[in-house]
Amino acid sequence: MRRFRLAAGLLAAAAVVAAPSGAAYAGPPVTGTTTVIGVALGGQPLDVQVTLRGVYPIVPYDFSLENRCWFSGRYAGPASSRETYPLLGPWYADGSASTSSQTVDLTVVPSGSACVVRIIRGTSPVKGSDTAYAVG
Repeated sequence: MRRFRLAAGLLAAAAVVAAPSGAAYAGPPVTGTTTVIGVALGGQPLDVQVTLRGVYPIVPYDFSLENRCWFSGRYAGPASSRETYPLLGPWYADGSASTSSQTVDLTVVPSGSACVVRIIRGTSPVKGSDTAYAVG
């Protein structure tokens, strides 16, 4: 019985210690937008403007830009190409917008492809950040 109480106490203490760090990582909600700059051409780099809005520091590698393309020209099934680009920061979005520019590599993407670029945090997309575009 005594061992059980000790184990339960240690688990409770671990939960109290771990809870604030888990909540801090989740942080307040962040929204974002992506804007394709120029015309997307197969085999050429493409500039994308990334804007994040939130109320806490955006640290390096916390967010990434994800580019998915379907060579069939339709947004169906698994993507034919998927690349992620870490957003290096550090930025601070204090209720206003923090903006950065990222270059997406379309070297392997043929003309006629359908693509989506978005901001992700871990594996979760950031609300409002999806931008669909066609490769010419």
